Amino acid sequence: MSALRILVADDSRTVRVQAKRTLENAGFEVICACDGAEAVELAQANNPAVAILDIHMPLMDGYAVCQSLQNSHCHVPIIFMTSVEGQALQLLGRALGAYLHKPVQPADLLRAVRSFTDVVAT
Repeated sequence: MSALRILVADDSRTVRVQAKRTLENAGFEVICACDGAEAVELAQANNPAVAILDIHMPLMDGYAVCQSLQNSHCHVPIIFMTSVEGQALQLLGRALGAYLHKPVQPADLLRAVRSFTDVVAT
């Protein structure tokens, strides 16, 4: 069985590298985007099981990426992993998938991703 693919989109190279390492060590295939436009392209081309999005990214922010994916019928669970706080964002994140406030512990990231991928894998 092939590994489930996870999209990580964040303009911070450090965050992308840490998330990729954590997820690959757990057996996932990870594709990374450094801006919102690249995230949309990669999601549409690779059909990830989960998309992890920062809110503040160049070219398109996380909200625009989410909207673009929904408009293109790429219905992938979204995990907002961001330093942006606010009750509205937390509610939106939970409605679309999950919300994780940075800095995120590896165990918390894995728990959030697995809450969606365990359903896909069964």
